[in-house]
Amino acid sequence: MIDRRRFLGLPLAAAALPAAVRAADRFPSRPVRIVVPFPPGGLTDVSARRLAQMASETLGQPFVVENRPGANGLVGTAQAIRPPADGYTVVAVTTSVVLIGPLLNDAPFDPLRDLAYLLNYAGPSHALVVMADSPYRTFDDLIADARRRPGEVTYGTVGVADAAHFGVMALSQAKNVKFNHIPYQGASQSMMAAVSGEVAFTPTSNYAEMVKAGKLRVLALLDKDRLPAMPDVPTFSELGVGWEFPWITGFAMAAGTPEPIRRTLESTFLQAARSPAFGAYLDGLVVPRYVLDGAQMRADLAAKIPQYRKIAQDFGLKTSAAPARHARVAPAAKPPGQPAAIDTGRA
Repeated sequence: MIDRRRFLGLPLAAAALPAAVRAADRFPSRPVRIVVPFPPGGLTDVSARRLAQMASETLGQPFVVENRPGANGLVGTAQAIRPPADGYTVVAVTTSVVLIGPLLNDAPFDPLRDLAYLLNYAGPSHALVVMADSPYRTFDDLIADARRRPGEVTYGTVGVADAAHFGVMALSQAKNVKFNHIPYQGASQSMMAAVSGEVAFTPTSNYAEMVKAGKLRVLALLDKDRLPAMPDVPTFSELGVGWEFPWITGFAMAAGTPEPIRRTLESTFLQAARSPAFGAYLDGLVVPRYVLDGAQMRADLAAKIPQYRKIAQDFGLKTSAAPARHARVAPAAKPPGQPAAIDTGRA
């Protein structure tokens, strides 16, 4: 026998479903932004654009890439994860954004608490490159000159809070040499400084096209293994430098995003990242494909944070407060007449 009161209550229960659940059923119903917190032209930017195109084809809505550089990715990331956590803003994250940057700076977000991870899609190979007609024909040539001229041989990176900068610090420590660090605003700028000879070398992931064009040469890889595309180029570990570049390149969004929406984006991007077409695209950039789902990416990052805190301290760098003490991300300012976003106190 049907309970009349329960039967009549069904429409009311349906109407009481959280707005987030109803929104998830029709997600996405409008364009999705992908914030790249770096200048255009680097690996993070170009690969995000390729995945944006593939996601748009799958979900039937535009995925629009916006570049918001500043503070080596921290500014754009903080802006991207401000409320509302509705799934319509994705942020491209890298080693510098969620690992090195928050360790060395008082970042306006906590990478484990304030971000929900979607996927890791690449393990960007970093190479130590010089201009094509550089007098350094080999890695040993570079080290020999650095020993003859302590502190005079220059190199460019995208800043102190950059894993490539960590790599050169490891090199300096292992070989007992001193270089002169010149920070730039983005990967493209530091690479062009090497092409022009403005700096003697740069460690970068954005080198494949310039090497193919004969404008740069690779002296060493900051990776664990040699690359099939460059079998004769030695790795840092082979050269006696105990450093491997941490492979973090992927997408995240604000923590507190409804889980059905997060899963929709995660599955869409994973499908694209695992496709033969995207694999071929990364091969053309000489970038290894390294795919993790959101939970795996977060677990990998959680394991790396204490490791790299110790590495930074071993280098004599001052590290930031423990993540649990970081301030929460402030809500974005609302135009007059609109209600302020509600702080849900997400964990």
